[in-house]
Amino acid sequence: MNGNTKSTRNWIIAGAIVVIAVIAVLGLFYPRPEVGQVAGTIGGVQKAERYRSEQISDKDVLLDHPEVQALLQNDQLQKLFNNKEFQKALANANFKEAIVNKAVLEALSDARFREAINSKVVMEALSDARFREAVNSKAVLEALSDARFREAIN
Repeated sequence: MNGNTKSTRNWIIAGAIVVIAVIAVLGLFYPRPEVGQVAGTIGGVQKAERYRSEQISDKDVLLDHPEVQALLQNDQLQKLFNNKEFQKALANANFKEAIVNKAVLEALSDARFREAINSKVVMEALSDARFREAVNSKAVLEALSDARFREAIN
């Protein structure tokens, strides 16, 4: 062997011994963290405790308002909820505004209004195609949107 190669080999062995000695000193004498302080270290890997709940039972489901449940299970209401035209009306900004309008809410809560709207004459008028066509005409819609008209009928 060449003198230069022998010298390099000795330095490599010496360096390896120093590295092993440092690792041994740190492993034996360096203070280890307590069990609660090992989070985030490789020694702190623990099984994840995930939230696991039990299956719900009939006792867990409270129906305080059976009338509401009966109403939601009504076939006619289900048809109404699934009707594309009704969904379109609910998405309309004017319809949303009308629903929260104080005057509309007062009218809907008035027994005379409910009686009138449920009368046979009104029902027939609402189902008449000519009436629907007249109500949806451009002139009627413009009149309803005119502030002077709304002021006059109030």
